[in-house]
Amino acid sequence: MSNINTMLESTSANQHLFVDLNENDAEIVSGGLETFTIYNETGLRIPYTVDGTLTGRPYGDSEWTTGQGGIIKFDYDFGLEGVQLRTYNLADGRKYAFRYDTGTLYDKDIELFDIT
Repeated sequence: MSNINTMLESTSANQHLFVDLNENDAEIVSGGLETFTIYNETGLRIPYTVDGTLTGRPYGDSEWTTGQGGIIKFDYDFGLEGVQLRTYNLADGRKYAFRYDTGTLYDKDIELFDIT
């Protein structure tokens, strides 16, 4: 009889886990909207896409709200012909900034930094 009581207690505890989800958690679990801000601190024109949508402000700052995952794509090296694509999955509620990447040999390489 002890094993049955243990199983019932465990099942009851697991049900409480799902009942305790609030609306915000439920939105995240169901793939809800994500909002984030991208700043351009380089002064360069940086065309980029978020979930396939091209930015309307390649020189300035943009706030994005998306329900499609928050995937950003951009060309990080303007010194080479063609597109040198870099892709990141942005997180809800975060702030990011395009800045020069001082960790490379070419002084015009850019990187997207999480600044939150």
